Amino acid sequence: MMKKIYVVIGTRAQFIKVAPMLRMMLDQNMKYELIFTAQHQETIDEILKVYRLPKPDKVLYKYTEANTRFRFARWFLNIFFKVIFQSKKYLPEKGYVLTHGDTFTAWLAALMGKLAGCKVCHLESGLRSYNIFKPFPEEISRLITFTLSDVYFCPNAWAVNNLKKFKGEKINMKENPMYDGVVYAIKNPSKKTFPFQKKKYAIVSIHRYENIFSSRFTEEILPQLKEISRSIHLVFTLHPTTRERLKSLNLYKKLEKDKNIELHERFDFLDWIRVCNESEFVITDGGSNQEELSYLGVPTILFRTETERKEGLGENIVLSELKPGIINNFVENYKKYKRPFKTTKISPSQTVINYLKKYRLNRADY
Repeated sequence: MMKKIYVVIGTRAQFIKVAPMLRMMLDQNMKYELIFTAQHQETIDEILKVYRLPKPDKVLYKYTEANTRFRFARWFLNIFFKVIFQSKKYLPEKGYVLTHGDTFTAWLAALMGKLAGCKVCHLESGLRSYNIFKPFPEEISRLITFTLSDVYFCPNAWAVNNLKKFKGEKINMKENPMYDGVVYAIKNPSKKTFPFQKKKYAIVSIHRYENIFSSRFTEEILPQLKEISRSIHLVFTLHPTTRERLKSLNLYKKLEKDKNIELHERFDFLDWIRVCNESEFVITDGGSNQEELSYLGVPTILFRTETERKEGLGENIVLSELKPGIINNFVENYKKYKRPFKTTKISPSQTVINYLKKYRLNRADY
């Protein structure tokens, strides 16, 4: 008897990383059930369209996206109630629950799987900063997810080693799940063009909780961006949370009038990969962005004090530590960080699929 495969995702980044695997599963006649917690809602349909995927089988939340603190609290309480009291309603058969990354959805999905008697598989497992409050709340989410997981799919040997205190199977995928998505985008490039591409530009993506909801956002990050924009046109990509935060601080209209900083709604995935690939450099605080850009080889500076990811560091990725000296040096010398696109025959998604094919048939070990 084949065990059921449940894939639980909630954010756009999770969907981007899991979507190539779902496409491969369908191409290989493997059935799965997609459960969507709707932690993020914007542009989810676009990812479905890119990979020609069916809509989620179950959607656990149908209200406004959790892009403010109040809306996030409402989303969390709603999902937490369903996890605690209705797990078997959403996971009626024992099987494999695939959860991803370090979001609240990651550990909530793992908890749901445990309560329903399923085997929990954690994708992109083993990343650590070893600082509970940096990044917050991601590091806490990881530790909870590790504790609840049975199978750990890790992007590298370093991540595997970080899990030595946790019981369960550790599998080294040798690359991050993002790699399959980047390869797909390179092979199926967007044909859309944007006016800002007529001149040199740099992409900005700032959205992490510890950045936009702290004083450093207005006292350090925005002034640094203003200074950089004097030497190159900046395209500031607006995550829903960032957009709402700028409006709440009464800064949105002010930035909108700045000729050197162009506010731009979040790009579709294929468009995003293309505009990043053709940019001079990228400024970001996103972990997924670090992974994408490490494979593209685009010069990138992380507006973070530390990162739990190893991808690209010492090559095309520079950790700024939010120090003006490091930032200025990068902007003045960004061309030396340019690297060729990384090619490998390894497919992280196929590694997961191979595991499921091997073990889900007639295996009554849970």
